[in-house]
Amino acid sequence: MKHWITIFSCCLLAIGLPLRLCAQRTPKSGKQILRAAVSRAAKNRGKKSTVLQQLFDSSKRAGKALAALSAATVPDLPAEKLTRLSLPKAPRPESLFQAVSPQDPNLKFSGTVFYTYHKGKKEIYGAIAAHAVSTYRGALPGIPRRFEAIFFLPQNKIKKIPAEIVAFSPTSMLDIALVKFPAKVERFLRPYPLGRLENEETLYSFGYNHQGLLPVYNRRVLQNTPYSIRTSMPVKDKKNRSGLCGGAVLNGKKQLVGIHTGSSLALRKAPSREPVCAYATPSHYLNSLVEAYHNAGKAVVPFYLDDQHTLRLNIDEYIVSYTLLDAWGISLENETVDFHFSRSALQKQLKKFPQAKFLRIYTHQLGWNKQNTSLPIYPHYETSVPKRTYLYHLHSGKQYRLPKFLAPLP
Repeated sequence: MKHWITIFSCCLLAIGLPLRLCAQRTPKSGKQILRAAVSRAAKNRGKKSTVLQQLFDSSKRAGKALAALSAATVPDLPAEKLTRLSLPKAPRPESLFQAVSPQDPNLKFSGTVFYTYHKGKKEIYGAIAAHAVSTYRGALPGIPRRFEAIFFLPQNKIKKIPAEIVAFSPTSMLDIALVKFPAKVERFLRPYPLGRLENEETLYSFGYNHQGLLPVYNRRVLQNTPYSIRTSMPVKDKKNRSGLCGGAVLNGKKQLVGIHTGSSLALRKAPSREPVCAYATPSHYLNSLVEAYHNAGKAVVPFYLDDQHTLRLNIDEYIVSYTLLDAWGISLENETVDFHFSRSALQKQLKKFPQAKFLRIYTHQLGWNKQNTSLPIYPHYETSVPKRTYLYHLHSGKQYRLPKFLAPLP
């Protein structure tokens, strides 16, 4: 008799359990749904839960759909993580602009609008990459000193605003230039606030390529130094990356932490030639450009020779060569800087010559040409500009500017 009662009770339980589950209030959040499904799966003692399987199938389908939507900019994350990723909204059209070369309409660059404070007063500026600026007449085309900033508005409308480059750091140094807009149009602009890269593992950026606005999400931070931010570059196609230089690199707080200045490729012998990392100049250097704008081009910034040695240069100076000297002033090694100063090359030379005590550094100061339109920075121009010579003590960190009669040509 007890045996039949037990069987009858189990039948009632089997019938009543689904009814109670159906009568329960639907959980409000996805976490509650997943928790309930996992709990029921555990009660089944290893049996596959139909509800849980449906959840996983649904998550997989949603992940695939989002992955397909964001494949161009978020290829590094698996589908299950993409479903939890909150993608930032598109920027306000008044926060970014495009600059087009008058010599070559196909040559286009991005620009970013930001605000900062100078002597307690809020000021609005734009920023572009310095390598976007025209080099000199008859050579590589680029953006002239005075140009039109193009803002893309809704309903396929555009707004052109006069703009002028008012301060800069050479391409071989920080590679950024400061842009000023007329005061009467500042109410139209929606500038980004400046921020700093702290503990973020990923950043995102906005810029214009030949097809229009291109958001680049999931830029994983590879290296963060005082002078450069290096991230991954999810956009593999070089054609799609063209024009992004000058765009805004942002953190999760929608703060401008850097200006995108380019991407490096894999080893030259590699057949894929895919970018391994992208570069951004930290946004705090924009304040140095603002200082130069208010101070007739004068603003001293630290140039990091490595993590321990810092040379103080004006914002518009760039290094053309250097010499390692021993304690007696005898030359140990001469190095000509073809374009970018190689910190890794200097480290190898210091290890090769441990007796080195001084570093003699030759610099040029970048300036506008006679027509006041371009920034000549290449070899045809460098032979005609005066050089500055510094003597840097590698142990004490002291720096001296040498007079011309004590500064032999390299």
